[in-house]
Amino acid sequence: MNSIFNHLGISRRPGKPRTTGLTMVLDKNLGLAATADITATVADYVDVVKLGWGSCTLYTEELLRKKVSLLRDAGIRVCPGGTFMEFAFERSDIPATLQLLREVGFDAIEVSDGIHPNMTRQQKLTMIKQAVDMGFYVVSEVGKKLAQEDIAISNSRRIREIHEDLSAGAQKVIIEARESGTVGIFRANGEINSELAYELFQSVNPDLLIWEAPDKDQQAWLLRQLGAGVSIGNVAPQDVLSLESMRYGLRGDTFRDHCRDSRRVFLELGVAGAMRAQQRGDVVVVVDAIRASATIVHCLELGAREVIPIVSVRELKGEVTIGERGGSKLPYADFDNSPLSLHRSAIEGKSVVISTTNGTECIQAAYREDGIVLVGTMTNCNAVAQAAVELANSRACGISLVAAGRNNLPAIEDRIAVTEIMKQIGNVTARGTLEPCYSDNFERDFLESESGANLVALGQAEDIIFCSRLNSSTAVPLFDGERITSFRAGVA
Repeated sequence: MNSIFNHLGISRRPGKPRTTGLTMVLDKNLGLAATADITATVADYVDVVKLGWGSCTLYTEELLRKKVSLLRDAGIRVCPGGTFMEFAFERSDIPATLQLLREVGFDAIEVSDGIHPNMTRQQKLTMIKQAVDMGFYVVSEVGKKLAQEDIAISNSRRIREIHEDLSAGAQKVIIEARESGTVGIFRANGEINSELAYELFQSVNPDLLIWEAPDKDQQAWLLRQLGAGVSIGNVAPQDVLSLESMRYGLRGDTFRDHCRDSRRVFLELGVAGAMRAQQRGDVVVVVDAIRASATIVHCLELGAREVIPIVSVRELKGEVTIGERGGSKLPYADFDNSPLSLHRSAIEGKSVVISTTNGTECIQAAYREDGIVLVGTMTNCNAVAQAAVELANSRACGISLVAAGRNNLPAIEDRIAVTEIMKQIGNVTARGTLEPCYSDNFERDFLESESGANLVALGQAEDIIFCSRLNSSTAVPLFDGERITSFRAGVA
């Protein structure tokens, strides 16, 4: 960084060793002079250099040691490619190979099973543990190099393997895309396989993943979705500054994401998303469109003194209790989660305790000390958007819209409500793990959703229609870590 960088008032990314925002360079055949150029020009931005394939076997011993030493001295981790480790598995003893690599100077290991025809899951996990035990920085890779084999991997299997590799000790998991960027979350033509990408976003903490993305457009898409802290692999040496420029908004591809009047809004899912949002220090808006959010909003409209969200049904005690699981009323609650069952005479001036299937847990998970958690939905869409903007401006932070979901999966009604709130915020740079959903008929889409169908079967279709009404309320619930009260504009 230089005086020009400082003059522009750009906030620096975390320095090395970083835990997020890693850049992993694929070195195909750099000589010593080119390697020295990397250490002289972009060492601050490169976290790991991978000597591609089995190329580490083809240099002279002297050249290999000098090359590894140059990178290590510049604070860059160096690893042989995953294909090399698969070859070693086929031909040699893994502990002996790891010992030799350490003697040469390597300090990182990539463990993959992308091309070996017979390596078992247990054998791969054992290799990860062996490398970890020898003190290496270990990354694993999930996915196959041959497109027809990679396509055959189900999303659930890919997610399961990621979690298994992390449990075995891998610090990060690489999502295979090849140096061509044509498998995994990218299709054969290089375009995004958004279905797989968003499922991975929602099922695994994105900070634990390194996304192979050799193409600039692929890198820009990941940066727009997950922010400057996304870790990207298979970066060509000549593209390091290009990628770093995009991380800072210094290229046209991400420039508008960093404009002062551009509002950074993350779209997240469930409890895990709520926790990511509070870790970022964002103003968090929790959305459980059918029905917890609408019910909480309605309680405040009816004059409730406070609403206390709880997770455990054992804590469901108070002046007025609202309790529901799976759409059905808890037997000892005063009311179920139906906003239409509430009336002013029972609610006004009272303390209301509420426990629901998903919504109240997300509200609790989103809170941190001195944090801001709002409750939003279709009925208070504009009001909660404006409150979130006011609070984000006063705190100079971002906004996260967290969809509670259904059974830890995206619910279309929550996605629609999140999208409508995002639209009301205006001038948004949308990021995060949840794909927006634009609707031209809220009532229809709410009724046809999985949650809607469940409530229709329970004879509560009118509740769904109520929950789908846009901007029918101006109440904005604000959670202080214990209770929900009404947010007052201008008292940020």
